[in-house]
Amino acid sequence: MLVCMAISYSNRAVGQCTIPVNTYANTQQFRAISLGGDATVTNPVNATGADLTNYSQLYGGTLGTVTQYLKFADPVTVGTPVTVKLSVPTSVLSVLGNVTIQPFVNLHQSGGNWTADAVGVATTDASLLGLLNGGGDSWITITPKTAGNVNVAYDGVWVRMSGITIAQSINVYGAFTTATGLATDPAVACGPPIDVLSGVRAGTVLGGIANATGTVTNPFSAIDTDPTYITYSELFVGAQVLSQVYHTTIFNALSQTGDKVRMVLQRPGGGLLDLNAITNFTIQLYNGGTPVGSAVTSSSGLLSLSLLPGSTAGNEKYVLELAAPVSFDRVDVQVGGLAGVGLVPGLRIYDVKRIIANPLTNVNGDPGTSATVCEGSTSTFAVNNTQTCTTYKWYDALTGGNLLHTGTSYTPAASGLSTTAANNYYVEAVRDGCTETTVRTPVVINVNPAPAITPGTGPRICIGNTATSWSYTGATNTPNTYSIVWSAAANTAGFTNVTDAVLPPGAISITVPPAAPVGPYSGTLYVKNANGCLSTGKPFTLTVDARSTQPVINLTP
Repeated sequence: MLVCMAISYSNRAVGQCTIPVNTYANTQQFRAISLGGDATVTNPVNATGADLTNYSQLYGGTLGTVTQYLKFADPVTVGTPVTVKLSVPTSVLSVLGNVTIQPFVNLHQSGGNWTADAVGVATTDASLLGLLNGGGDSWITITPKTAGNVNVAYDGVWVRMSGITIAQSINVYGAFTTATGLATDPAVACGPPIDVLSGVRAGTVLGGIANATGTVTNPFSAIDTDPTYITYSELFVGAQVLSQVYHTTIFNALSQTGDKVRMVLQRPGGGLLDLNAITNFTIQLYNGGTPVGSAVTSSSGLLSLSLLPGSTAGNEKYVLELAAPVSFDRVDVQVGGLAGVGLVPGLRIYDVKRIIANPLTNVNGDPGTSATVCEGSTSTFAVNNTQTCTTYKWYDALTGGNLLHTGTSYTPAASGLSTTAANNYYVEAVRDGCTETTVRTPVVINVNPAPAITPGTGPRICIGNTATSWSYTGATNTPNTYSIVWSAAANTAGFTNVTDAVLPPGAISITVPPAAPVGPYSGTLYVKNANGCLSTGKPFTLTVDARSTQPVINLTP
């Protein structure tokens, strides 16, 4: 389970995320007794340690009892759940009362045999049956407690199979407890699969689970991170199509809402993959052993199916993505349980991954990835599908490059934007304290350059005249209109602002109020082009001059 919490260091609150940390039983002993002396445990040490792909096998022999003790290095705190991974064949399910999980303390030898003291109640019969997935692999999680529902401390658990009249066996992969740990530097992988459960469920099979004939081969090949997608696990319903086969991928932490499931699938033998033609194809997400959300069927709008790049005719592989609407730590794929003519009774799974949702962006508050602005302006990009326990980083390159900003939004400085090339930025999501990172989502700002002209010396006009021409040169970036904003004093004298008037070539005509007194009048000139970009304002002064006095000429004879 990946959750957020706040931890205080020297009065500074820091957001942290946590992941489960498993502690595995690291020692084992066993005891086997049978009428024929053939009861035993093969590969017993496989049931210790963190490797859940290997197992010990408890073989009951003839009317035998076989017990394997799985012990932790230290006593386990009261109230701590323990999980045992088992694989129970369908033939054993009908006599499940003979299989027991029992917490214990004080593992010791007595009379040359290993034994231990039971603490709390045993899990068996209907309780155990309710915890099993069916015929196949299961995680059985219990919290050791007394019949009075009081939690107890324990050193480990034993698994016992006894009293079965025919030789049978069950597989024991290991036992572990789970505590909460911080996902901190150095970063750890918070999202990879850690285990696979597979097997068969009864569905509506006549005669019950013992008659189910489905199989799952090479279940761990679906999580072996093979980049070439050569290895696969295959689900096959078998002759009894009413049975259900399942393949459950377990991740080491609870996802964040919005994470995606990504699978690489194939129809057995290749060819077109039509999920509707797969016998009752269903995906169910889980949080622990509890289903979350509705079962996702082949027709769900949450699924997208596309051909895997590089696939060849006759060996087509497909990428299936599920946009998960809930948090989950298990993905259960099921095939079967439905009779039908012409349906494909199997499926190959090459890969199962969980990926962080790629950032989706808003531009200035609206969904999008690009903006066009005028020189001197900028835009704000923001992630619109933010997730908890996730940090967003903005770069100047699709890979590598320079980290420009960390946060859910980013506003590039207007002064740093190029007017001659696209301004490209990239945002990625990083799961806090983890190694998981998305591909970077590109965003772009295109800048239209601002227009400009070079006006001549500020115009002058004699009092009483009502128009003057003001010449200019150096027009750049195609200005086509101009505006003049006069000062308050000029407005008082009767000068009127000009807004988006057509810019004539070479010179601007300025209207002057006939009653404007002699003196300077200040204004600001702007030009605009067809892109709507406005130039920097150019202050200027128009001067109204007094007329010179009529000269008096005296003629002397």
